Amino acid sequence: MFSRTSRVIPWLLTGFSVAIMCGLGYWQLDRMVQKQQRLASIAQKQSNGTLSLEEALLNQDPRDITVSFSGALDANHVLLLDNQIHKQRVGFDVLAPVYTNAGWLLVNFGWVPAPDLTRTLPDIRLASEMRAFTGIISAPGENPLVKETNMALAQSPALVQYIDFAALSHALERNFLPFILQLTTPDPAFIREHKAVVMSPEKHLGYALQWFGLAIAAAAIGGFTISKKGRSYE
Repeated sequence: MFSRTSRVIPWLLTGFSVAIMCGLGYWQLDRMVQKQQRLASIAQKQSNGTLSLEEALLNQDPRDITVSFSGALDANHVLLLDNQIHKQRVGFDVLAPVYTNAGWLLVNFGWVPAPDLTRTLPDIRLASEMRAFTGIISAPGENPLVKETNMALAQSPALVQYIDFAALSHALERNFLPFILQLTTPDPAFIREHKAVVMSPEKHLGYALQWFGLAIAAAAIGGFTISKKGRSYE
């Protein structure tokens, strides 16, 4: 009885490990297909040229559409999105509300470096005025590691950990559109390098092949080791 159990458990552990690795491989393949579809969608939307904000919002998914519009910038409620990395440097994304013909929209002015390592906030100076904006519509990504964000927005700029439109609308008593405009026009005060797709489909394929390779290696090594121990028991 003991000998049979001692043989079954290693086979179960090996099979479980191989199944997990294969599952991760198929997950990476699925992510690859999603990225390919997203890139095709981006190419199609960019081929349409620049639209007005109202025209873009008529689309079921307005992400990745280039828009141009005029709006009133509210410089009294500047937000600094924390822990944004650019070329291995820590900094902040600078965002501010803009009132448009379609409603309140959060505009990302770009990235600025952190002044030092003591959590000092950069000195951001924007003017509350009517101005023209050109950029790409995006949606904020979710970070599962961040569960709470600062909503004490009495001072400006205010540090936030992620963009929560519901909490932001409540704190500022404004209904925000569920999108962010990533400005694309050059500005020496900010770094603007918006990437809709951070990881390419080719990288996902590479990771998938690695997981499948590990699954094959685990199955081979586990089977050989278990068989060898089985022969030694006999």
